[in-house]
Amino acid sequence: MTDPITIQNVIFSYQAHQPVLQLADLTIPRGSFTLLYGPSGSGKSTLLRLLAGLLPKYGGHLNAQAAINLAPQETAMLFQDPSLQFALDTPQHEAEFALENLQVHRHQMRHRIRDAFATVGISDLADRQFATLSGGEKQRAALAVVIAMHRPVILLDEPFASLDAKNRALLLAQLQAQVAAGKTVIIADHDLANYQAVQPQIIRFDRAHQATQLPEAAAQALLTAAAQPIALPTQAARTWPAAIVGRKLVLERPHQRLLDQANCQIPANKITLLTGESGSGKSTLLKCLAKLVPYQGELTLQGRSLQKYRPRQWGRQVGLVFQHAADQFLNVTMAEELALSQAQGRHPYFTPANLTAAIDLLGLTGLADRVVYSLSGGQQKKLQLLVMLMMGQPVLLLDEPFAGLDAASAQAVRQLITACQAVQPATIIVVSHQLAGLAGWVDCHLHLSHQQLQDLAEVRS
Repeated sequence: MTDPITIQNVIFSYQAHQPVLQLADLTIPRGSFTLLYGPSGSGKSTLLRLLAGLLPKYGGHLNAQAAINLAPQETAMLFQDPSLQFALDTPQHEAEFALENLQVHRHQMRHRIRDAFATVGISDLADRQFATLSGGEKQRAALAVVIAMHRPVILLDEPFASLDAKNRALLLAQLQAQVAAGKTVIIADHDLANYQAVQPQIIRFDRAHQATQLPEAAAQALLTAAAQPIALPTQAARTWPAAIVGRKLVLERPHQRLLDQANCQIPANKITLLTGESGSGKSTLLKCLAKLVPYQGELTLQGRSLQKYRPRQWGRQVGLVFQHAADQFLNVTMAEELALSQAQGRHPYFTPANLTAAIDLLGLTGLADRVVYSLSGGQQKKLQLLVMLMMGQPVLLLDEPFAGLDAASAQAVRQLITACQAVQPATIIVVSHQLAGLAGWVDCHLHLSHQQLQDLAEVRS
């Protein structure tokens, strides 16, 4: 089929009179690489779900005049949180299940899966349990299944949010190869790094939930600006009092040792950035500090062993912001999530006036009655960070807090954390593959590589 994909007269809403997407006329050529770009909550993920046929079938309201000339059977989609689409226990079983549902012959299935796994570099992860994979490894596994399906249209929602720069560039090159083979690739992404190499057409969304295709010159200017490398200027760290000290740490997950006799000191009441390649163990280390996974060696908080804290005591000391926001929520609506943190939180910054200002700063005003799972990925992330900041624990562990956020939203999050730090300083560890805007905001940089935590460095402003 060579006719372009056209999207006309689309108005979609989850609640009456509150459209989350309003598109008059968009055209996506077959065999093209298209990037959906714009602020959090502007409708990019919603458009992908409409193209995949998930909406309005499973929620929301689409106006009767809408016309989309794409059959859902032509598409394969990777969700923002890949864990939501896994039905089985390993990448191999997941891929087999997907292709069995497409009635692919067993012999052909083996070749497809082998080639797709090799394409995204997960051949060695085929039989690993999903529960043992990092966020980046799960994203690559989900992408491998999508590629193995051999659908003509590939839909990807923030597919690189948990990937390091090397794997991001690798997968973009592989997706460009899919386009060269005749596939249509449509990606929603906030981070434009590495896209200059594939030269996508860019459809830009705005806060009015509308979208337009950027002229080639404007698209090129955006991609050129994003191609500039981001570096954190560092110097030898000064001697700060340590909040968390680790000695001879050994941290493992099935089939892999992540830390081997590693040492570290995390400065008190400072913001420390933790970096490392996808799958190196950053998220597992945060879970270790939250006492969610076992470790060997010695870990202390303010000189007291973690082993001496009872679970309830530790919950009052340490908060972990999960990599995927939906895993954090305990209630149905945004208002209920905020009410729970207001009742249980202890952070003095969040007076009623400051809470209202924070909601406005994060662009969450007017969403109080929305079901949290109907919010965009970026809106969920901002709500998650807000309710965890309100808890006021002395130690806060942030796992990919900027994933799925546009630049303005990420800056708003940093601004809010800075305001909280000015009133009640906390020891904060941030895991992030996105370095934009972090120079001058984080105080220290710690790198995880080859099973060791490299020497702490101070980040210069």
